[in-house]
Amino acid sequence: MKNLKNKTLTYKKMLKMRVPKSIYKKYYLNIIQYSTFVFFTKLYEKIILGIISIFAHFLIRASSQSQKAKRKKVVLNVFEKFWANDYNFVWLSTAFYMLISFVSVIYIVNFLNISINDNIHAFTNYVSPFYQNAVANGNASESVFQSLFNITIFNKFIPGSDLYFSPQNNVIVNSTLNKLYSLIPGSFVAIPSLYIAAGGYGKLITSFNVIYSHERIGTYWGNKVKGLFLVIVVSVILWGLSTIHIFVQARVFISHSLIDSAFNDFLYILFTIIFFVLTFLFLFKLTPSFKLNFNSIYRGMIISTTPTVLLVIIYTYLNKLFSYSKYGAAVGFFFSIGFFVNWYVYFMFLGIIFNNAYYKSYISTRTMPKRIHAWLF
Repeated sequence: MKNLKNKTLTYKKMLKMRVPKSIYKKYYLNIIQYSTFVFFTKLYEKIILGIISIFAHFLIRASSQSQKAKRKKVVLNVFEKFWANDYNFVWLSTAFYMLISFVSVIYIVNFLNISINDNIHAFTNYVSPFYQNAVANGNASESVFQSLFNITIFNKFIPGSDLYFSPQNNVIVNSTLNKLYSLIPGSFVAIPSLYIAAGGYGKLITSFNVIYSHERIGTYWGNKVKGLFLVIVVSVILWGLSTIHIFVQARVFISHSLIDSAFNDFLYILFTIIFFVLTFLFLFKLTPSFKLNFNSIYRGMIISTTPTVLLVIIYTYLNKLFSYSKYGAAVGFFFSIGFFVNWYVYFMFLGIIFNNAYYKSYISTRTMPKRIHAWLF
């Protein structure tokens, strides 16, 4: 005879009881356990959706209800693709290659400063007063423009960073040949990193084509060669803008015999904004294997540039208060570079996805391949 006094213990009743989670897992294996961190996940979703909505509100004009509905569709498409699980594998793998490419970019800038800028006497004579004032114990045997690059740009980003990328100090660099010779030890790191970086930018090309659903993602060696070209483009942009930045600071010093710290920070932040604007514009224009005009990429450029520049500003003022030497200069340097590159790549892909959603909603659902990619890549 059935005992009617026995009550069935359900999952809801167990939740009301103070029962360890191990009991739930033992008797209810098919039930997904409640996560204590779900609140933070929901909060993070709201923040990302809010950021996308704010940018969309300013970057996409919508006066009628139909246009507002179309803009909202773009926001939801961006959020859905950006929040997808497979997306995390894409940007995280790219972030590693971008971190490696940082080494090769700095060495290319170093090489261009030594081989070109230092050999143009009009350049060195013009910045000589500023160089003598900025460089402690400066003399003609040092690389003038590379020293100024380290002081005015590299060290403002991360103090002491030039120690890891400067030429060997034990080499007497009294000629251009010796200056280039001093780069040989570092080239054993720079050349492999350049090869890896080319492959990384090649994967960025593949990711770009996949996000836009382009008919061809490109060949392995074709994307690698184009990736090498993109690394050189980024390096030349940094070298050209840094040279102009040095000239501007030298001109201010010659005119006033002094550079105010606040004005110096303003010039550095202005240089940073211009650099990332040009970098993202060139990457968004040159990376894909299909045609994109300026109207279809500048919105993503703004989305990618804004948080990146914001982090650079934070780094600039934190570096005045924080010393890496307390915790190990090398550890602090690579941790800062790693975090910055992850931040940079994260919002770069947000800009790419936003451009894709705008392109598919407002321009075309198909992509037109570039002529050279139709037969070469």
